[in-house]
Amino acid sequence: MDEFLADLRELDETQERVEAVSDGMLRVQRTGDPIKARMMAESWIQALRASDFQSERVAFLYVANHVLQKTLFGDPENGKTPLFVSLFSQYLEEAVALVCNSPMDRQNVTRLLELWHEKQVFTNTQVLKMWRCTGEDLPHFLENAASMNGIAGDKQGEMKNIDAKRELPDSHDAVDELHDELPIKLNSHSVNPVLDVLKKMDHHRAAVKFLDQKIKERHQVLLNDTIARYQTAADLVEDKSIASSQIRQRAEDCLRLVKVRNKFMSELGDLKEKLSEAVVDMIDYEEEAATKIEQKLEQCDEIDLGLMDLADHQKKFPEEWLRARFVSLERRKRREEIQRQKVEQIARLHQEAIAESAMHAMSLEADMNSNSASELQSLSGDLRDRPMEKDSKTDNENELVWNPIRKELVPLRSLNVDWEDWRDH
Repeated sequence: MDEFLADLRELDETQERVEAVSDGMLRVQRTGDPIKARMMAESWIQALRASDFQSERVAFLYVANHVLQKTLFGDPENGKTPLFVSLFSQYLEEAVALVCNSPMDRQNVTRLLELWHEKQVFTNTQVLKMWRCTGEDLPHFLENAASMNGIAGDKQGEMKNIDAKRELPDSHDAVDELHDELPIKLNSHSVNPVLDVLKKMDHHRAAVKFLDQKIKERHQVLLNDTIARYQTAADLVEDKSIASSQIRQRAEDCLRLVKVRNKFMSELGDLKEKLSEAVVDMIDYEEEAATKIEQKLEQCDEIDLGLMDLADHQKKFPEEWLRARFVSLERRKRREEIQRQKVEQIARLHQEAIAESAMHAMSLEADMNSNSASELQSLSGDLRDRPMEKDSKTDNENELVWNPIRKELVPLRSLNVDWEDWRDH
C-alpha cells in the first residue's frame, strides 16, 4: 500500500506513471481483496481532491480507464468479480467535475466518456450523469437516455403530486427533486476559491437557463389547454374530460419551477459577492507575496551596498587593509605549517608501521627457514641410511645354502626360485 501511495503522489499524464498506479490496483484485483481495493479507490479520490487545479488531474481518469479496460476486457486473470468497476462508479461523477477545469480537460474527459459508452463499461444513465458534470452539450447517443430520464422524472413528479390541495413545496426540496434533471451537477469543489465560485456561477446560470425553458414549455401547454378551450367559467364547469384539480396541479408545477429558478437567481447575487471577496483575498495574497519578495530583494540590495561600502573603505584606508591582509596571510601560513606537520607525522607513523611489519615478516621467514633446514637434514640422514640397507640386502641375497635335491651349495635366491617351481609342480 505504501508503494501505491508513493506512485499516486508522483502521478502525471505519462504512460509510465499511469501504468505504475494502475498495476497496483490490478494486483489487488487479481487477489480479490475488497477491503484493500476500497482503500485504494478512496486514496485515489482523496488524492484527486487534494491536487492543485493547475496540475494534471486528467491523469487520475486515465488510471481509472486503464484499470477498467484491463479488468473488463484485457486481463483474464483479474478474476470474475470486477471490484473497481463498482468502486469507481461511486466517485467518477465527482472526479469528472474536478477534472473539467479547462476546455482541453473537458475534451479529454468527453473522449473517455464516449469510449466508455462505446464499450458499454457503464450504462447510458451513468454516462449521462457523468456527462452532465462536464457542462458540455449532450451528444446524440445520450439524447434518448436524457429523454427517458426526463419522462421518468415527470412520472415520478405526477405520482408525488396527486393531491392537488397540498401546499407548494419549499424551494430547497424542489431543488433536490430537480437535481437529477439539471444539466450540470455541482458535486465537487475546486482548490482555487475564485475558480470554485466561478464553477458555482456556471452551474446556476445553466440551471436558470434550463428552468426557463421548462417553464416556457409548461406554461405554453397550460395556455393551450385552458385559454383555447375555456372562454368562460361555464365552459370549465361543463368540461368533464379534464378536472379542475389537474389544471391546478399543472399551474402549481409551473410555480414550483419558478420558485426554483428564482432561488438560483437570488443565489447568483450572493455568488457575485463571494467572487468579489475571493478576488480581493487573492489580490491581498498576491500583494503579500509581492511584499515578501520585495523584502528579499531589499536584503539583497543591502548586501550589495555593504559590499560597495567595503570597497570604498578599502580605498580610503589602504594601510589598514594591508595590515589585515598581512595578518591573514600569517594565519594562513601557520595553518598550512600545522597541516604540513600533521601530514609528516602521519607519513612517519606509516613508515614505522611498514618497517615493523617487514621485521615481523623477516622473523617469520627465518623461523620457517630454520625449520625447513632441520627437516632437510633429517631427510638427508634417512637417504644416507638407505644404501646400507640395500647392500646388506644384497649380501643376504648372495648367501650360499645347501640344496638337498642337487646336493650342493647354491645361492639363497636360486633356492627360493627352485622351491617356487617345485611348489607349482
